[in-house]
Amino acid sequence: MKKLKIAIIGGYGGMGKFFARIFKNEGFDVIITGPSEEKGRRVARELGVYYVRNNPDAAGDSDIVIVSVPISETINVIKEVAPHVKEGSLLMDVTSIKEKPCKAMEKFSRRGVEIIGTHPVFSHRVGTLEGQVFILTPIRGKKWLNWLKEFLNEHKVRVYESTPEEHDRIMAVVQGLTHFAYISIGKTLQELNFDIRESSKFSSPIYELMLDMVGRIIGQNPRLYAEIQMENPRVNEVHEK
Repeated sequence: MKKLKIAIIGGYGGMGKFFARIFKNEGFDVIITGPSEEKGRRVARELGVYYVRNNPDAAGDSDIVIVSVPISETINVIKEVAPHVKEGSLLMDVTSIKEKPCKAMEKFSRRGVEIIGTHPVFSHRVGTLEGQVFILTPIRGKKWLNWLKEFLNEHKVRVYESTPEEHDRIMAVVQGLTHFAYISIGKTLQELNFDIRESSKFSSPIYELMLDMVGRIIGQNPRLYAEIQMENPRVNEVHEK
């Protein structure tokens, strides 16, 4: 079998770098893209991969094309790259929502392109795939689906299949409601000008656990958490309840 060429669109972001490193270590040829040529070339040197600034060029020359950009940019990037993906290749995304990206990949790609929506339910900071949860929402084709499952199983990943609709419905609670609750607590503490350090003298184990979770959510990528709230079409229904 020939050496696979994998293009990661947005590959110098956190999750893009994570997968670029994984695939590079497996011996695949990896291409990353991104609008900043300076950053792209620096990250490519760091990882030992290739950098291409033009997304369609990278997509058209690869066996696997992975869209790894912020949620709000995903649909436009799919529109840009999907028509250039070769028939027989795999087009996938790693976005935290699935309905909109999967519909876009199906609409704008050629019929012979296989499509899998994916959601790695973990941060790029974990360092390893082993033990992590990975959700697949297959849309078109079987060859690459079997390849991806085998690859993930070899890395001891917990793989689950779903539909885009079911994924977004469940994630509206698992991510949407959970994040919303902790962000609301953090915002309320801020509005109260509440002295958390002083309150620690009276804290219960549950209170300490709650503060830890609030800190984790607020201390990470605010854009990601905001876009999960805004871009998942099922989250509004959860908010209204």
